[in-house]
Amino acid sequence: AWSRPRYLRNGCISSSVSVLLVHSFFSITHEGTKEMADFLHKNEDLLYNISLIVGLNNDLGTSAAEQERGDSPSSIVCYLREVNASEETARKNIKGMIDNAWKKVNGKCFTTNQVPFLSSFMNNATNMARVAHSLYKDGDGFGDQEKGPRTHILSLLFQPLV
Repeated sequence: AWSRPRYLRNGCISSSVSVLLVHSFFSITHEGTKEMADFLHKNEDLLYNISLIVGLNNDLGTSAAEQERGDSPSSIVCYLREVNASEETARKNIKGMIDNAWKKVNGKCFTTNQVPFLSSFMNNATNMARVAHSLYKDGDGFGDQEKGPRTHILSLLFQPLV
Protein backbone atom coordinates (compact mmCIF):
# COMPACT_ATOMS: atom_id res chain seq x y z
CA ALA A 1 0.00 0.00 0.00
CA TRP A 2 1.14 3.50 -0.79
CA SER A 3 1.92 5.85 2.08
CA ARG A 4 1.15 9.51 1.58
CA PRO A 5 4.80 10.68 1.81
CA ARG A 6 5.82 8.02 -0.73
CA TYR A 7 2.93 8.98 -3.00
CA LEU A 8 3.82 12.70 -2.84
CA ARG A 9 7.53 12.08 -3.49
CA ASN A 10 6.74 9.82 -6.42
CA GLY A 11 4.18 12.25 -7.84
CA CYS A 12 6.57 15.17 -7.80
CA ILE A 13 9.30 13.12 -9.44
CA SER A 14 7.16 11.38 -12.05
CA SER A 15 4.97 14.31 -13.08
CA SER A 16 6.02 16.46 -15.98
CA VAL A 17 5.88 19.65 -13.92
CA SER A 18 9.59 19.77 -13.04
CA VAL A 19 10.55 19.04 -16.65
CA LEU A 20 8.29 21.84 -17.87
CA LEU A 21 9.67 24.27 -15.29
CA VAL A 22 13.29 23.50 -16.17
CA HIS A 23 12.44 23.87 -19.87
CA SER A 24 10.75 27.19 -19.12
CA PHE A 25 13.76 28.32 -17.09
CA PHE A 26 16.25 27.75 -19.90
CA SER A 27 13.84 29.04 -22.58
CA ILE A 28 13.65 32.37 -20.79
CA THR A 29 17.38 32.70 -20.32
CA HIS A 30 18.33 31.24 -23.74
CA GLU A 31 21.55 29.91 -22.25
CA GLY A 32 22.79 27.69 -19.51
CA THR A 33 25.34 28.92 -17.02
CA LYS A 34 26.67 27.49 -13.80
CA GLU A 35 24.85 30.23 -11.88
CA MET A 36 21.54 29.18 -13.41
CA ALA A 37 22.13 25.53 -12.64
CA ASP A 38 23.09 26.55 -9.09
CA PHE A 39 19.84 28.52 -8.80
CA LEU A 40 17.82 25.44 -9.77
CA HIS A 41 19.70 23.24 -7.29
CA LYS A 42 19.31 25.77 -4.48
CA ASN A 43 15.61 26.15 -5.26
CA GLU A 44 14.57 22.53 -5.68
CA ASP A 45 11.90 23.24 -3.09
CA LEU A 46 10.28 25.67 -5.54
CA LEU A 47 10.03 22.96 -8.21
CA TYR A 48 8.73 20.54 -5.57
CA ASN A 49 6.05 22.92 -4.30
CA ILE A 50 4.80 23.84 -7.79
CA SER A 51 4.65 20.11 -8.60
CA LEU A 52 2.82 19.52 -5.33
CA ILE A 53 0.22 22.20 -6.10
CA VAL A 54 -0.42 20.78 -9.56
CA GLY A 55 -0.54 17.16 -8.38
CA LEU A 56 -2.77 17.77 -5.38
CA ASN A 57 -5.20 19.83 -7.45
CA ASN A 58 -5.27 16.94 -9.91
CA ASP A 59 -6.10 14.58 -7.05
CA LEU A 60 -8.91 16.81 -5.78
CA GLY A 61 -10.44 16.96 -9.24
CA THR A 62 -9.97 13.40 -10.41
CA SER A 63 -9.88 11.13 -7.36
CA ALA A 64 -13.53 10.06 -7.45
CA ALA A 65 -13.48 9.10 -11.14
CA GLU A 66 -10.11 7.35 -10.74
CA GLN A 67 -11.40 5.31 -7.81
CA GLU A 68 -14.40 4.20 -9.87
CA ARG A 69 -12.04 3.04 -12.64
CA GLY A 70 -9.75 1.29 -10.16
CA ASP A 71 -6.75 3.49 -10.98
CA SER A 72 -3.77 3.90 -8.69
CA PRO A 73 -4.41 5.66 -5.39
CA SER A 74 -4.47 9.42 -5.01
CA SER A 75 -3.28 11.51 -2.07
CA ILE A 76 -6.89 11.48 -0.87
CA VAL A 77 -7.01 7.66 -0.82
CA CYS A 78 -3.61 7.52 0.90
CA TYR A 79 -4.84 9.95 3.58
CA LEU A 80 -8.08 7.98 4.04
CA ARG A 81 -6.09 4.77 4.60
CA GLU A 82 -3.54 6.33 6.95
CA VAL A 83 -5.84 8.35 9.16
CA ASN A 84 -9.14 6.52 8.70
CA ALA A 85 -10.89 9.86 8.11
CA SER A 86 -13.86 10.87 6.01
CA GLU A 87 -13.33 11.92 2.40
CA GLU A 88 -14.37 15.46 3.35
CA THR A 89 -11.66 15.57 6.03
CA ALA A 90 -9.11 14.18 3.57
CA ARG A 91 -10.02 16.81 0.97
CA LYS A 92 -9.75 19.55 3.60
CA ASN A 93 -6.29 18.25 4.54
CA ILE A 94 -5.18 18.22 0.88
CA LYS A 95 -6.44 21.80 0.45
CA GLY A 96 -4.39 22.75 3.52
CA MET A 97 -1.31 21.16 1.94
CA ILE A 98 -1.95 23.19 -1.22
CA ASP A 99 -2.24 26.38 0.84
CA ASN A 100 1.06 25.62 2.61
CA ALA A 101 2.79 24.94 -0.71
CA TRP A 102 1.47 28.27 -2.04
CA LYS A 103 2.88 30.08 1.01
CA LYS A 104 6.31 28.62 0.27
CA VAL A 105 6.06 29.50 -3.44
CA ASN A 106 4.94 33.05 -2.63
CA GLY A 107 7.85 33.42 -0.22
CA LYS A 108 10.23 32.46 -3.04
CA CYS A 109 8.57 35.00 -5.34
CA PHE A 110 9.43 37.84 -2.98
CA THR A 111 13.04 36.75 -2.48
CA THR A 112 13.92 36.06 -6.14
CA ASN A 113 12.24 38.96 -7.96
CA GLN A 114 15.37 41.14 -7.96
CA VAL A 115 16.86 39.37 -10.99
CA PRO A 116 14.98 40.15 -14.26
CA PHE A 117 14.97 36.65 -15.81
CA LEU A 118 13.98 35.12 -12.47
CA SER A 119 10.89 37.32 -12.39
CA SER A 120 9.79 35.90 -15.76
CA PHE A 121 10.52 32.37 -14.60
CA MET A 122 8.59 32.87 -11.37
CA ASN A 123 5.62 34.17 -13.37
CA ASN A 124 5.72 31.04 -15.54
CA ALA A 125 6.03 28.77 -12.52
CA THR A 126 3.19 30.37 -10.57
CA ASN A 127 1.00 30.50 -13.67
CA MET A 128 1.47 26.75 -14.12
CA ALA A 129 0.19 26.22 -10.58
CA ARG A 130 -2.71 28.63 -11.16
CA VAL A 131 -3.73 26.75 -14.30
CA ALA A 132 -3.94 23.55 -12.26
CA HIS A 133 -6.50 25.16 -9.95
CA SER A 134 -8.64 26.09 -12.93
CA LEU A 135 -8.06 22.92 -14.91
CA TYR A 136 -8.95 20.48 -12.14
CA LYS A 137 -11.58 22.38 -10.13
CA ASP A 138 -14.44 20.45 -11.75
CA GLY A 139 -12.58 17.26 -12.65
CA ASP A 140 -10.23 16.79 -15.58
CA GLY A 141 -12.74 16.21 -18.38
CA PHE A 142 -11.51 12.65 -18.97
CA GLY A 143 -12.78 10.63 -16.02
CA ASP A 144 -16.17 12.34 -16.16
CA GLN A 145 -16.51 13.92 -19.57
CA GLU A 146 -19.59 15.94 -18.66
CA LYS A 147 -17.56 17.97 -16.17
CA GLY A 148 -14.30 19.82 -16.20
CA PRO A 149 -12.41 21.81 -18.79
CA ARG A 150 -13.66 19.80 -21.75
CA THR A 151 -17.08 21.46 -21.54
CA HIS A 152 -15.50 24.90 -21.20
CA ILE A 153 -13.19 24.37 -24.17
CA LEU A 154 -16.00 23.06 -26.38
CA SER A 155 -18.13 26.03 -25.38
CA LEU A 156 -15.31 28.44 -26.15
CA LEU A 157 -14.57 26.94 -29.57
CA PHE A 158 -17.97 25.95 -30.87
CA GLN A 159 -20.69 28.06 -29.25
CA PRO A 160 -21.34 31.58 -30.55
CA LEU A 161 -20.81 34.46 -28.15
CA VAL A 162 -24.15 36.10 -29.00
